[in-house]
Amino acid sequence: MKNPVKNSLKALISLALICTGALGTVLYAQEEEDLSLKRLTVIESMHPHELNPHITSYSSDAQLLSGLFEGLFTYDPVNLNPVYAIATDYRISRDKKRWTFTINPNACFDNGEKITAMSVRDSWLKLLSTPGAPYASLLDVISGAQAFRNGLCGEEQVGIYANSEESLSIHLEKPANYLPKLLCHSAFSVVYKESGVYSGPFSLVQTEEQGIYLMKKNPYYWDKDNVKLEEICFFQNDDMAENAFYFNTGIADWITGGVETGLLYNKSAFSFNAEFASAYFFFKCNSEIWSRVEFRTALMEAVPWEALRKDFYVPANTFVFPLTGYPSVDGYSYTDVAEAKNLMQSAREKYGIPQDQKLFLIIELPENSGYEERLAALSDSWAELGVEVQLKLTKSYEYYTGVKTSNSDMFVYTWIGDFADPLAFLELFRGGSTLNDSKWQNDEYDSLIDKAAECSDEERYKLLARAETILLDSCIVLPVHHPVIYNVIDKNTVGGWSENAFDIHPLKYLYKKQEKTTVTNVVIK
Repeated sequence: MKNPVKNSLKALISLALICTGALGTVLYAQEEEDLSLKRLTVIESMHPHELNPHITSYSSDAQLLSGLFEGLFTYDPVNLNPVYAIATDYRISRDKKRWTFTINPNACFDNGEKITAMSVRDSWLKLLSTPGAPYASLLDVISGAQAFRNGLCGEEQVGIYANSEESLSIHLEKPANYLPKLLCHSAFSVVYKESGVYSGPFSLVQTEEQGIYLMKKNPYYWDKDNVKLEEICFFQNDDMAENAFYFNTGIADWITGGVETGLLYNKSAFSFNAEFASAYFFFKCNSEIWSRVEFRTALMEAVPWEALRKDFYVPANTFVFPLTGYPSVDGYSYTDVAEAKNLMQSAREKYGIPQDQKLFLIIELPENSGYEERLAALSDSWAELGVEVQLKLTKSYEYYTGVKTSNSDMFVYTWIGDFADPLAFLELFRGGSTLNDSKWQNDEYDSLIDKAAECSDEERYKLLARAETILLDSCIVLPVHHPVIYNVIDKNTVGGWSENAFDIHPLKYLYKKQEKTTVTNVVIK
């Protein structure tokens, strides 16, 4: 762990600490001239970060990880297409099952140690052997990876080979033309054998103050000459009026958390766009009742879709976020209570459950999720089918990590696609996937996903659309809406930042265009 470097934060740290600890104090914010164009300050909401790329699946962590770690590929800052990072080239064999990557000879960790093909191999094996690693199963396309991940073979049987310091080969079970897109994700970054060492353009300087994450430029980074910023500070604050104040006075350059937009002087700095994401309820196949498609189908017919999706900017009838070229899939948009009652009666008869027996369904939500009112509409509709909904609230910071072991019947997720492909969503319900929290499995669904890996994009999308249709027919997912992204940033003063559906802005490319206004003797009343 590195020592704190508080003096490099200058006014921001003192300002942040005083504001969050004792409002009404006179604040002094004085920046050094030579750092004003080389330091970026980001305000985000209060939450702990998990900065181990192997075990986190939170989008809020991904932004920081884009600066701390790097893999074979990284995201283009505008269109998020894969661009070379630690890899400089790759070749694919005639049968499409062997990929050979050339490793950048100048790539180094921030301790100066060279990154080699063995570094990549060790990182991926570490991912596969990490219990609960959410994205590990996405490497199952590599021969032996799934068996090794499940403890059925040794690492020597995994098809990842370091041919030399600068040559890495992987052998696949089947072709996977989406691989470069996938390998942009931080989970497949190169990590060091010990924590606190980074492979990306920045290093994390640990500070003692809660809610402050300071990054400094990695002097050993292979492309350091094209990294313009010397420091990036992520400061956490949930006071929306204060956040607007910080932005108006030039203390903050970019706000990703809550902000009182009515107090912003520069209204054009408010950025709003659709996100490559879906918010949805899903069943977990825990109980004898809700593991059966007949009962789920009855509930689905009774869902009050209009009330469930009310006031959302982008209602979602289907699960996969619509991509260019992805076929249209029939989704859920109407309610038929009479049919729901008939289906429930048939299901009860089929499985010997008395018509007057009350069925219980436990829905678990994170606290302050905003879904409680919508849940009332669901509960009222399903009560007509003899189903009593019971609500269980869990602390938000415990919610997602507890789903795998929870005995509740239904949950709500907002899932952001991790790479520009329908598989980023469909992987959540593939049998054997480390991302599958529902316990649902369908052989035809899995087969279609496997076949899609061998096809051209057009045919691949058709197969994946068929898989999504099977998922929707199973009534395991209740699509609600596609979220929208809010950011506050003045692109006249910050460069290298572009709106995109992933809301990932690789930190490497950010830079300052002009000096901010210096603030002195600021008084908060």
